[in-house]
Amino acid sequence: MLEANGLASWFQEEQQKTENWYLASSNPYQQSGWGSTPERWRCGREVILAAVNKNGKFLDIGCANGLLLESLMQWASEQKLQLIIPYGIDISSRLLELARQRLPDFTNNFAIANALYWRSTTQYDFIHTLLEYVPSQLHSDYIQQLFNTVKQGGRLIISSYSNRSRQQQTFDIVQYLKQLGYPVAGNASSQEQDGWILTRVAWMEKH
Repeated sequence: MLEANGLASWFQEEQQKTENWYLASSNPYQQSGWGSTPERWRCGREVILAAVNKNGKFLDIGCANGLLLESLMQWASEQKLQLIIPYGIDISSRLLELARQRLPDFTNNFAIANALYWRSTTQYDFIHTLLEYVPSQLHSDYIQQLFNTVKQGGRLIISSYSNRSRQQQTFDIVQYLKQLGYPVAGNASSQEQDGWILTRVAWMEKH
């Protein structure tokens, strides 16, 4: 377990690395951590909608500039799927300001917060996160914390993204959650024509 000082340093380093990369360009895709084309962005991220089975509040942990939330809302609307009400938190105030500018009708739905320490009196129909936002030894506690904030009948959605340019593959979220003792209600993945997996998604449902 990391000591308090070590944990603070870990988060500070992660925030700095993220801001250095995301804010190095005015390109909205890079500001959301994506270094490729809009077409591949859709291929890689639209799969998250597989976990959205009803209208409701959708909280994106680490929302960056809000592009993922905006995209999911648009794609769901195009497919006549569910109505997504966007919410987001991020550790970077600079990125969060971009999210508020991107989604001006929902500015009050965004907050600066460290995902590990964040607590909310609001419950959400869907909470989406990556596990890389906290050190690996804290994953189990982090998952439980978020699951407690999911509404009855809602879902905690966990994604794993690959990085093809760095040859970083996704990890098996389903197996990982089972190893941690969490039940998995469903999963999905998106891949390119040659079989390279862009995104894996798994979700837990609150009964």
